[in-house]
Amino acid sequence: MKQIDIREFISGATLVAIGLFVALYATTHYEIGEAARMGPGYFPAALGWILSVLGVIVIVFSFRQAIHALKPPPFALRPFLAVVMAVAAFSAMIERFGLMPTAVVLTVIASLAGMHFKLGKAVLLGVSLAVLSWLIFTVGLQMTLPPFKLPG
Repeated sequence: MKQIDIREFISGATLVAIGLFVALYATTHYEIGEAARMGPGYFPAALGWILSVLGVIVIVFSFRQAIHALKPPPFALRPFLAVVMAVAAFSAMIERFGLMPTAVVLTVIASLAGMHFKLGKAVLLGVSLAVLSWLIFTVGLQMTLPPFKLPG
């Protein structure tokens, strides 16, 4: 016989309630507009409806067999330090060296978090992500991020 996970059910019901409140408040108090010409209430209403649908999905999954025997994995220091160092490297390098070298370095540092680190693959991934970042932010979004910059 299936059991209900009351925590998931309450969480889903809370998501539905908040989502419906936001969606209904936005539709009654703000102009919605249409997709081509969005009003100030369009985005909050859409997010409210999406949150409600996600809440319904959580409620549906609350009726499956409840599993409470799962425990979180043990804390691993190496991945934690690698990610923290990658974020620190990004903040220290982005204004001094530009987007491309920063993306390569932070990708190599973050790759140290994995168990099977290979420098060649990490550099290839870093270069790929640097080019993709440049295409998205500088070319596509026309942000003023210099691809390369000499320190000094």
